[in-house]
Amino acid sequence: MLSQKELMQVEDFLGMEQTSVKMLNYFATNVQDNQVKQLFQQMAQKNQQHFQTISKHLNAGQTLQ
Repeated sequence: MLSQKELMQVEDFLGMEQTSVKMLNYFATNVQDNQVKQLFQQMAQKNQQHFQTISKHLNAGQTLQ
């Protein structure tokens, strides 16, 4: 089980992941170079996966390892 402090830290991290996804998608939308666009899209997708994985564990009431 996570302590209250640990839970707050994980929630902060989730907020940062969401912000990262938004920023990376913004950059991907506004960059002209297709290789750089693809890189930003891949990075956004990875961050979204991290967010979903951690959220799934929290919602299931599981402890993070």
